[in-house]
Amino acid sequence: MAKVSIIIPLYNSEAYIAQTIDSCLAQTHRNIEIIVVENGSIDQGYQVVKSIDDKRLSVFQITTPNAAAARNYGYQKATGAYIVFLDADDVLAPNKIELQLTVISKKPEGWVACCAWAKFKTNTKEAVISPQKVWAIQNPIDWCLQSWMGGGMMIPGCWLIPKPIIDEAGLWDERLSLHDDGEFMCRVLLASKGNVFVENTVVYYRLVASSLSRQNQSYRAAKSALEVCESYRKQVLFVKDSPRVRQALAYNYRRFMYEFHPKQKDLLQQARQSIQTLDVKNLPLIGGENFKKLTKIVGFYNALSLRESFKKVMK
Repeated sequence: MAKVSIIIPLYNSEAYIAQTIDSCLAQTHRNIEIIVVENGSIDQGYQVVKSIDDKRLSVFQITTPNAAAARNYGYQKATGAYIVFLDADDVLAPNKIELQLTVISKKPEGWVACCAWAKFKTNTKEAVISPQKVWAIQNPIDWCLQSWMGGGMMIPGCWLIPKPIIDEAGLWDERLSLHDDGEFMCRVLLASKGNVFVENTVVYYRLVASSLSRQNQSYRAAKSALEVCESYRKQVLFVKDSPRVRQALAYNYRRFMYEFHPKQKDLLQQARQSIQTLDVKNLPLIGGENFKKLTKIVGFYNALSLRESFKKVMK
């Protein structure tokens, strides 16, 4: 069977990286290589990886504290026919790669494979799989549109990607700090012939407390999120232009505004202008039930302003 390269960016994950690597080494498909790229950590994760003795494992260090840069560096080192991008705190089921290879080998060239994922904190046996609408979708554009409109998502480790598709789609965008995985997989899916969901296996997504929620409100994060919206627009409209596509793209911009309002006013204005140029009517409502009710009464933009006024009153 084909060789699979598992690429893991490592940044301050000393507590979890051993379990992640163990799950890779335990794969029933034995023809793998594991490429760990440490990128500016301040913990002992690199030493943990170095202490693991297996010829299929290699570890590198770069100075850029950027997961996309680490993934791209690992990709340049990869020799496998298929690629898995795995986060340093996630865990693979033992049969993940074997089952995906079995299914994808029966498809024509140019297909990618994915699988279920489940959240856990400490014990994978406690993880619960919650099926999502996108899991059943094979058409690349339909997958993207459904995902954007609330139909679910995939964590990076779920995918098994033939190397030629990545060569065509391009590597991870190292400028992005937020939603870079979605932007990358949009390009990968659009470069593919289709996506097949492989049953009876899973990737475990670890819930880790961090300061990312605060970082995600920064100007850099907001700019990244808006650039991802722009990339979606450019990539998808090049392939297909339809009212449904434009509606999903406008929904992305509205979701951006909902997330970052009232900060980063210049970026919010750019998003609003982009929505106007898409010329979409009757966009689906966004946000919680109270915000949706408010939107029906006063409109989306007024609802954003009133939401902030309510927050100030409640303080």
